[in-house]
Amino acid sequence: MKKSVWILLLAAAATFQGCKDDDSDKTPSGLIYSYFPVNVGHEQIYDAVLITKDDFSGAEDTTYYQIKEVVESVFNDNQGRPTQRLERYTRLDANYPWVIADVWTSNLTTTRVEKKEENVPYVKMVFPLGFGATWDGNSLNVLESQTYEITGLNSTEVVNSITFDSTLTVLQRDEDTFIGKDYEIEQYATGVGLVYKQQIHIEKDYTNPNNPGVNAQLLFT
Repeated sequence: MKKSVWILLLAAAATFQGCKDDDSDKTPSGLIYSYFPVNVGHEQIYDAVLITKDDFSGAEDTTYYQIKEVVESVFNDNQGRPTQRLERYTRLDANYPWVIADVWTSNLTTTRVEKKEENVPYVKMVFPLGFGATWDGNSLNVLESQTYEITGLNSTEVVNSITFDSTLTVLQRDEDTFIGKDYEIEQYATGVGLVYKQQIHIEKDYTNPNNPGVNAQLLFT
């Protein structure tokens, strides 16, 4: 029976506060919007772990690398809204140079945060923020409806040995059945943005109950 496993974890390694060039972006400001900084020059570095499992041999492969995301500039989209150009770079570790991997975009409005990843738009947050608030994260794309929920708000969290005084946790998916498991979560910190992300996709070999998949909970504990 074919089985597929992949797990992705991102944890903040370093954060940098860039300076806004001017006020031309006219983006919302204030405490509730500070979970998603959009100032030009804002930079975030992540430690990433990607685990995959070969469908045929069952061999596991773990890759460690780093991702850097930079708010490079702001432009107006076709709706006339200030839009952040997010340049994303990768490298194996500090001994290697950064190489640009792709460009994403984001929009911070008074009602929500939109982020386009690999040309797919998602609704990452809705305002006002509230514990237990839910929304469809796929409302802007053609994917199946997916309920996002705020499961933590204004709480202190330690991520990759870095303490963040005020974090927001968004549970994007939590499904576990006899044929598979899908789990997705993101955590944001005020003034920093995304500090932790976990994605798990497992297609279980239900013909072999002793081989249910990879346990990701041992990572970043």
